[in-house]
Amino acid sequence: MRKWLISALATALAAFLALLLLYPLGLQALILGGLRDLEVASLQLTLYLSNRTVFCYEGALEIKNLGHSGLAYELVFSLEGSPEFFSIERGGEIFFALERGSLTQRVLRLEPGSSVSLTVCAKTPSPSSLELRVLDPRFREATETSVMVRIVETDWWRREFTRRLSILYTASREGVALFEVTGSGEVYVNGQPVGRAPALQGVDAGSLAVVYVKGGVGYLLPFQVEAWELRGDRVVEPRGLRVGAIGPYDRLVFAAYVSNETRVDIYFGGKLDEAFPPAGRLEGGLVEVKGLRVLLDSYGFAAPGLYVNLSGRIAFPYQVRLEYYSDWGDWRPVVVGPVRAIAAFNTTGLSGYVVDAFLMVWGLNLNVTQLEVWPMTIRRGIVLDWAAPLIEAENVSMELICGTACGSLPLKLEPWGVKLCEDYWQPGDHRFGYFTLLFRWGELGSVRSVRSRLSSFPGD
Repeated sequence: MRKWLISALATALAAFLALLLLYPLGLQALILGGLRDLEVASLQLTLYLSNRTVFCYEGALEIKNLGHSGLAYELVFSLEGSPEFFSIERGGEIFFALERGSLTQRVLRLEPGSSVSLTVCAKTPSPSSLELRVLDPRFREATETSVMVRIVETDWWRREFTRRLSILYTASREGVALFEVTGSGEVYVNGQPVGRAPALQGVDAGSLAVVYVKGGVGYLLPFQVEAWELRGDRVVEPRGLRVGAIGPYDRLVFAAYVSNETRVDIYFGGKLDEAFPPAGRLEGGLVEVKGLRVLLDSYGFAAPGLYVNLSGRIAFPYQVRLEYYSDWGDWRPVVVGPVRAIAAFNTTGLSGYVVDAFLMVWGLNLNVTQLEVWPMTIRRGIVLDWAAPLIEAENVSMELICGTACGSLPLKLEPWGVKLCEDYWQPGDHRFGYFTLLFRWGELGSVRSVRSRLSSFPGD
C-alpha cells in the first residue's frame, strides 16, 4: 500500500513538474482549474446551403481571447466531415479552406483580450452535421473548443434574400402559363384571376428573384416588374419597367411550366448577379418576341392567321339609316422585358367613343398575345350597336376574360369579334372598365387556384 501511494505521488509530482515546464505561469492555474482562455460566442451554428452556389455567413464565428494567461494565441482550425466546400475567412484573408478534400490553412493570431469576427462559407453536398475545432496546438488544454455545425439544404437560396413567398397552385392542365402578381396581391394566370398572395407593395423591384421548384431543385426564372399606374379616368396603364418600390398596380410577370408537383418561390431582399436579356424587340410598327411577329397599324394589329381591328365600329341613332363609325388610332411602345413586350393603342375619339388597349406579346416560345381593352363612350344617348374589336382569325384560339367591363356592359365574344352592347343607353363620358382577350396558337397550362406561404430566412 505504501509503495502504491508513493508511486501515485510520484506520478502527480511528475505531472505537476511537466505542467510547470511546458506551460507559462498564467496558464497553469487555468489548466489546473479546468478552465479555458478561449471563448467562442456560439457553440452551435446552422448553415442553410445549396449546391448551386457558395453561401457565406458574415460574422457567424466570433472568437475571443479572454486574456487570463496574458498570452497571444496562434489558432488553427480543423473539421470533422467532408463537405464539398468549407472556409473560414476575414476580409478576404482565408484561415481555413477545405475544397474537395484539398486543405488550405493559415494561423490566426489573437492577442490577449482581443476578439475576431469570422465569415463562414460553405457549399453542398455535405453531411448534415460537422464538428469544427479551434485551438492553439501549443496550449491545447486552455484553448481547444468545438463548434457543432448543422447543415440544412435548401432548394434555392442566397443569404442576402431574407424572405420567401411561395406560390402554390392547383393545375387543371399542365403546360406553360404566364403569371402576373400585382403589388396589391392579386394573382393572374394567363389573364385570369386565380387568387391572392401577400402584397408586394413597397418591396424594391430590384431586390427580387423568382425561382421555379420541381423535385426539390430550384431554377431561376426570367421575370420583369412592370410599372402600372392609375390614370385620372380610372384606366390602369403600363408605363415601363419599375425602378424602386413596387406600387399597388405594378405587376411582377414571369412564366412557368405548371403541374401539381411544382411551385414558384419569390425571394425578397437580395440582388441577383444574373441579368436576363430582352425577350424580343418593339420598334416602328413591329413587335417580335421569340419568333412571333406582330405588325401594328392605325386600326389594330396582325399576326399569323389573325387580324384585330381595335377601333371596331359604333352606331348612334342620328341617321335615318344605320351608319357605322370607326376611328383610327396610334401605337406607342411601352416596354420590352425578359418575359414580354407591351405596346399601347389609343383611338382619336372623333366618333364619340374611345378605345384604349394594351397589347402584350409573350415570350414563352409559344405564339401568344394578350390584349387588355378599355372602352369608353363620350356621347350621351342610345348606342344602337357597338363592337370592338373586330377579329379575323384562322387556326387561332380566342378567349374572352371579362375583367371589370362585364359589370356594366353585356359583353359577348362572337366569331367576328367582341359585341359590347346593342340598343344600350349610356350617360356620356362613361368608362366601362376593361376586358381581356387571349389569342393563342398553342396549348397553355391552366391553374384553377393558388395559395401562398410567406417565410423568413434563416429559420423556416
